[in-house]
Amino acid sequence: MPGEWFEWAWDETLFAGAAPYYDRGRLPNAPGLPDALQKALGLDGRGRLLDVGCGPGTVTLPLAGLFREVVGLDADAGMIQEASRLASERGVMNARWVHGRAEDLPADLGTL
Repeated sequence: MPGEWFEWAWDETLFAGAAPYYDRGRLPNAPGLPDALQKALGLDGRGRLLDVGCGPGTVTLPLAGLFREVVGLDADAGMIQEASRLASERGVMNARWVHGRAEDLPADLGTL
């Protein structure tokens, strides 16, 4: 029945195996995104960013230089593994990767 509430459960296999190919299958971010956000928000290398649904760090990694720390959260373990790999490959040292769902946001993340 339309509009009727139903129970839904996260399927851990939903994105299984997709992480290494994720960026190839989506539209790219605008090339000037980091500069535009830095200018519009006055980002100065301080503060912390939380990227919910970060995937393999598609947005998190390019913005990492604008923050003291970036935290990527994703429900898919493969996406978190790929984000960590890419961060290491690109020399991004201020990224933290958290496997989990936004609905279960860990309390120990601190101020973001």
